[in-house]
Amino acid sequence: MTREELSRAVDAARQSGRLGRSAGENLLQWSRDEGYAAEWEAMAALLTTGDLDEIEDAFAAVIPFGTGGRRGAMGPGPNRINERTIGESAQGLSRYVLASRDEARADRAAARIASIVIAYDTRHNSRRFAEHAASVVAGNGIKALLFDGPRSTPELSFAVRWYEASAGIVISASHNPPTDNGFKAYWTDGGQVVPPHDRAIIEEVTRVTEIARLDLEHAARRGLFAWIGTEVDKAYIDYCAGLLLETERAVRIVYSPLHGTGTTSVAPVLFSSGFQDVFNVDSQWSPDPEFSGVPGRSPNPENPPALDAAIRQAQAIGADLVLASDPDADRLGAAVLHRGEWVFLTGNRIGVLLFDHVARSLAATGRIPKGAVLLKTCVTSDLFDRIAESYGISVQGEFLVGFKYIAEAIQKMPDPSLFVFGTEESHGYLRGPAVRDKDAAQAAVLFAERAASLKSEGRTLLDALEEIWRRHGYHAEITRSIPLEGTGGGAVAKAMMDRLRAAPPAEIEGERVVEIADRRSGRITEPGTGREIGRTRGIAGDLLVFHLRSGGTERISIRPSGTEPKVKVYVQIVGPRQDDLASTIAGTDARAARLATALAEMAAR
Repeated sequence: MTREELSRAVDAARQSGRLGRSAGENLLQWSRDEGYAAEWEAMAALLTTGDLDEIEDAFAAVIPFGTGGRRGAMGPGPNRINERTIGESAQGLSRYVLASRDEARADRAAARIASIVIAYDTRHNSRRFAEHAASVVAGNGIKALLFDGPRSTPELSFAVRWYEASAGIVISASHNPPTDNGFKAYWTDGGQVVPPHDRAIIEEVTRVTEIARLDLEHAARRGLFAWIGTEVDKAYIDYCAGLLLETERAVRIVYSPLHGTGTTSVAPVLFSSGFQDVFNVDSQWSPDPEFSGVPGRSPNPENPPALDAAIRQAQAIGADLVLASDPDADRLGAAVLHRGEWVFLTGNRIGVLLFDHVARSLAATGRIPKGAVLLKTCVTSDLFDRIAESYGISVQGEFLVGFKYIAEAIQKMPDPSLFVFGTEESHGYLRGPAVRDKDAAQAAVLFAERAASLKSEGRTLLDALEEIWRRHGYHAEITRSIPLEGTGGGAVAKAMMDRLRAAPPAEIEGERVVEIADRRSGRITEPGTGREIGRTRGIAGDLLVFHLRSGGTERISIRPSGTEPKVKVYVQIVGPRQDDLASTIAGTDARAARLATALAEMAAR
């Protein structure tokens, strides 16, 4: 199809009312502008199929560059991930890096040439997009440092700090479906961009009309491009392995990278740390952008089916522990053999076991520093608080969902050695602050170490978890998602939250709500009257919290996802103190499930 033919087809579709004005204008712009030439064939093929719904979705809007970057389906159009939208993102970030250096010329660090480290995962087009981003970075006079193969997001964070770079880029869509990809921006501290940098970068991206590019070979000759690899790999692996706290290593592990970058981080860190009895899940080992070895092609270790193949292998070989990481290897999933059965562990439970292990090991050797701090998000279990109190560790737990806020808190600490542990309920954990994002490799070796120590005592990780519950009380934590289909998911999520704010429930599943905390307005109000009775802590965000008990130990939180078309509900309930732990667990879990279902249904209506 020629451009003239495409133009006539678009005009006909618009005149018939089958294609909106915005979509038609954007489609014509893409067809005429040489800057979009890389997407021409796909664009023409899309129009040839006559799938006007897809064209409308792909061209009617511009994929937003949010506070962490861009993520979504790949394909032609401004509302898709492609070379153009990746290029715009890299151009906007580069402009902001240069502007920031102009403001800090008095700083000695600004005398060095600016540099941006770029990593990518195993998804479709990830390497192509990464090389394209590198050419844009170099085209702006900034040195692009590109990994020579897929690497994990935490290693990118480490590398930004290792090279003292100005910023970082990760080409990844984390655990999204195979159709997706994305662009995440990191700042010079190695953490994802946060205010004021995030909004300023968004403004730069939205203003992009022209994208500077420099061929990578030419850029290399000018000192504006270099491949990186083994040097930073070794430094990162050694650092993670050096975080271990005890000496036991005798535990049999089955590990799956779910076709992702964990083969370059989790696996070598386990081996370097002395864990020799580790078995790979061959059906999920090789890089595969289709994630064909994972049920539903959903490579998310938060979902039990993703670990099914590893558990089957573990049963066959008599393993003790199953570990899995998502495609960019920042999240860790786990299952443990306990009393003859394999038990999948939630994100909160993995985190509780990790933090308890870290705290008790440091305490045993007198290494908990005065002023030690645990950092966690506001929807993460309060069981962490109880453990921290028992070891004299303070807790900062008001952070919105997103590990970038934990990274920012580390950066603001007068002494990073006071940081003991960071966690979020969605399977994100961090021990060593030389990385400023959640890290599956760090979590994996510490979890394996704890499993080995317990095995030497004839116990399992579930035995240790039950001991924690008996000591600090059983906490039930349930997360439910309300999926939002179609192009208007964001608008539907906003409508849900607006309705709950306008008419908040005074009770949920027959249980009275004692107060409502709105992180967007910062108000804590009394149900029924709406009278303000307090103010929330932390930065503003689209989150509502319905407290069922004063003090916040029992609560139901709801928020739109920042990365996927869904609204998420989080329930935390504390069980009664009684001798029969099994009965406590069953009753408390049932109550939590009823509350989660009730609020999800209320929001969906």
